[in-house]
Amino acid sequence: MAISRLSIIKFLELTIALVCIGLHHKTQTGDWNVDTLSAIAFGGFIIILVGGFAAYLISAPINKKIDIFYSLVGCAIFVAAGALNIKHYENLWKGETRDYGLSKGSLAVINGVFFLLDALITWRGDF
Repeated sequence: MAISRLSIIKFLELTIALVCIGLHHKTQTGDWNVDTLSAIAFGGFIIILVGGFAAYLISAPINKKIDIFYSLVGCAIFVAAGALNIKHYENLWKGETRDYGLSKGSLAVINGVFFLLDALITWRGDF
């Protein structure tokens, strides 16, 4: 089983989502909307990405259109969660919580870019 560019990107997406949920545990905002969107984005896509890896390992291909759909939704929800977290933490007093919150937001936006790259690679068929 050869390792493709797409599988490396999906592994990075999963790793960043795991880091984001760990940071989310340490830095809840107290704002129900931000916390809920963050938890759904990070936790939900961990489940989706683990399922994708399981399918990859047992050689059960995922439909290209469904993969692109999940990647685009992942892009949108991670960028939204990241932007809301950055907005919340950018004006707080300097400290560990602020640093973790800004890190969580930045990593979420970066993961959104990875999801967009994933969708483009899948759409072009370059794996």
